[in-house]
Amino acid sequence: MGVASSSERFHEVDAMRGIAVVMMIIYHVIFDLNFLGAMELDMNSSLLWLTGRLAAFLFIFLVGVSLSLSHSRRGPGSHGHYIKRGIRIFLYGLLITAVTWIYPHEGFIVFGVLHFIGVAVIITYPFAGRRALSVIAALLVLAAGMWISGLRVDTPFFVWLGLKPHGFCTLDYFPLFPWLGVVLLGIFTGDTLYPGYRRRWKREFPARNHTLEFLGKNSLAIYFIHQPVILAFIWFLMNI
Repeated sequence: MGVASSSERFHEVDAMRGIAVVMMIIYHVIFDLNFLGAMELDMNSSLLWLTGRLAAFLFIFLVGVSLSLSHSRRGPGSHGHYIKRGIRIFLYGLLITAVTWIYPHEGFIVFGVLHFIGVAVIITYPFAGRRALSVIAALLVLAAGMWISGLRVDTPFFVWLGLKPHGFCTLDYFPLFPWLGVVLLGIFTGDTLYPGYRRRWKREFPARNHTLEFLGKNSLAIYFIHQPVILAFIWFLMNI
């Protein structure tokens, strides 16, 4: 198996995250053009929906892969680190909630991708290194998520689980069910392909894309700045 030092990053994981970043930016450019009225676009088109969902799937799946890699590198007994990390990411999510409450307000983000990732890091880290348990839990969570997705309740207090009130509307929504299942699948994949923080295969990928790797390594920062940059650029073009 290909051996990696404890400080080495697996460039293919960063590149996959970089692909998700590119897809996210493409989706949000189209969304913002429509939102600001610069162009009339069909936001319900299958291709656009698939682009947004696939970007989200990749991001969340790679959260699980990264948890697996981190567990292999750090070893057991590091749960305190992940509690702190999860809380920090969740607080970033609350910042997004506050900003979207101010603008655009309508459809402000209640439990978006950062809220979800923050909670998921804390909940799913104990599954790292337990392949059978993680894949069984993934299938159960995905099945439960499919079941409750069509349910509606009379209270907003269970939105984070996937139980939506009637008329619920938000710009970004990633409840624990079914998305925890995607993280768990990522953990299973990471444990399978990188046991002991080593690649299971011997050969490196034939080519590397350093741009994608850069985007993947800086995905959180890009997530924060890309929407204001896109909105400002579109507004500028509309007003010159």
